[in-house]
Amino acid sequence: MKKGYNRLRRFTATLLGIVFLVSGLLKIMDPVGTMLIVTEYCKFLHLGFLMPAAKGVGIALALAEGTLGILLITGAFRKIAAIATFCMLGFFTLLTLVLLVRNPAMDCGCFGQAIHLTHLQSFLKNLVMVALSAFAFLPLRDFGKTKTRKWVTAGLGFAALVVAVVYSNTHLPSINFTQYHLGAQLYASLEEDADVDFSAYPMLSFSDADGNYHDELAATAEAVVLSVYDPLKADWARLAEEYQRIAAAGATPLLLVASYPAQTATLGIPEDIPLYYADYKTLITLNRSNGGGSYFCDGELILNWMAGAFPENLPEVVADNPVNVSTREMVHRRIVSQGYLLGLLALLILV
Repeated sequence: MKKGYNRLRRFTATLLGIVFLVSGLLKIMDPVGTMLIVTEYCKFLHLGFLMPAAKGVGIALALAEGTLGILLITGAFRKIAAIATFCMLGFFTLLTLVLLVRNPAMDCGCFGQAIHLTHLQSFLKNLVMVALSAFAFLPLRDFGKTKTRKWVTAGLGFAALVVAVVYSNTHLPSINFTQYHLGAQLYASLEEDADVDFSAYPMLSFSDADGNYHDELAATAEAVVLSVYDPLKADWARLAEEYQRIAAAGATPLLLVASYPAQTATLGIPEDIPLYYADYKTLITLNRSNGGGSYFCDGELILNWMAGAFPENLPEVVADNPVNVSTREMVHRRIVSQGYLLGLLALLILV
């Protein structure tokens, strides 16, 4: 009887571990999106001094979540993991209670950009996890011994998290939960009289220096958008080169910046390159890389890349069938993301 009860407690701890691991990984895989979530919390909690370090704080918290998930799944450091679980859940429960009472216009960010919960759902989710933790860990004794191989598994799991942190900071997210995922169709490319759900299609709105909007430019034929959400940190010499290379490849180059004419006039941008102005949130959602490129064909997002990773074969990409280009890239990203996740879970649960 007691043996079965202990197994049920371990099973519950494993479930909690999976939730923590998935939550941490979803944030690790999109560090810029996690930075935006932390920034919102800094504003809400009046912690403006932390905003410059929002990305680092977000990655550190996500890594802590993922590491705790690994410990719970493998059973390593059981007592320490149990105490850490109570502390983390206690903090998150109080925080979501404050969000529930104050009801600010922000997302809890519990699962990054993947799952959006209301403040009530987030608070109830944490209460359920606290109850499960109490069943799994109280009283804080009789945790049993950890098998030697599980210590090795925990170490390998943590190494896998570090690999994910490095990869996600040098590549665009392999899983994109925003409206600007590969295959997304811009609203401006739809027929004006189409009976469509406005909110189901992303709006890439941008204007010239006179305030005239030119959304249709990104939705016609082949267009490549170079999006700069932080103009003070952009490599403008490189962007100018990429702009010319895009034009030479036969596509329409569009340079969008989250700024205003008075500021861009001081950045040393070549005068022969027309600038368009867009919202910061729009540009950082379109492409997580500051100065990254996004290739559209007839308003459909076909391919995107990070700043400094300009595709050398862009003329071939533009000349190729856009369906083939998009499919190859989506398959590649799916293999990377799903292969990593399945491999990590198999390592933690089966080894």
